[in-house]
Amino acid sequence: MTVTTIMNSKLTIALLAAAALSARGQTYISEDHVDIGIGYDAGAFDLHIHQEEPVDTEYAPDEATFLIGDNARQLSPGGAFAGFLGAAGNAVWIVPDEEVAGLPFIGFGAEELTPSDWLGNISLSVTGVNGPGEFSIWSVGSFGTPTLRVNSTDGLNGSDVLSLIPGSHGHFNLGFTSPGVYEVDFVASGTHATDGVITTGPATYRFEVVPEPSTWALLILGGAGLVVLGRRRNH
Repeated sequence: MTVTTIMNSKLTIALLAAAALSARGQTYISEDHVDIGIGYDAGAFDLHIHQEEPVDTEYAPDEATFLIGDNARQLSPGGAFAGFLGAAGNAVWIVPDEEVAGLPFIGFGAEELTPSDWLGNISLSVTGVNGPGEFSIWSVGSFGTPTLRVNSTDGLNGSDVLSLIPGSHGHFNLGFTSPGVYEVDFVASGTHATDGVITTGPATYRFEVVPEPSTWALLILGGAGLVVLGRRRNH
């Protein structure tokens, strides 16, 4: 099979890409409901991936990859979004806070935590982004105005954090300004009623933003895949 044939068959490309990821010891998650989950056991947080569909499964962060397909590609609306998605008309890749066919529906789940065990909310901070572009997390109010939660554009600090209620589950918009591989470091922190302040070390979650069939071919033919598109670390 030639590269041209591969690029002209999205189904073949997707199957081969899945095989390539599997060969690297990775499960790829390209659609259905899945959470970045927070559990607690024996005095420590447990950051993991909880895939709810099609089969209820949990993975360690380094065991699975979120695969973001080309249907995530949009144009930045600019305006209030320009500071983290770029100027109006720029191509961006967005995983929205509502379910879209062919994209992972990524939530943030603290429902494994018993609310009475915690004093206040759980902080889930982004402490590092390694990738070819910028990474952001935001919600949108009733008037269409974004509330920015995480933004790697201006460097990462203590303000790049999600505040999660123990026992809760929620969804936000995730944005990527360039195609490629992103490794995002999350740190959880909270005050347990009896164990005191609990903080994790960074847990790295992997996102592969795949914009075109030709990039699927790179993933298949290049082994390491989209790493060739470049990487940058933000702290």
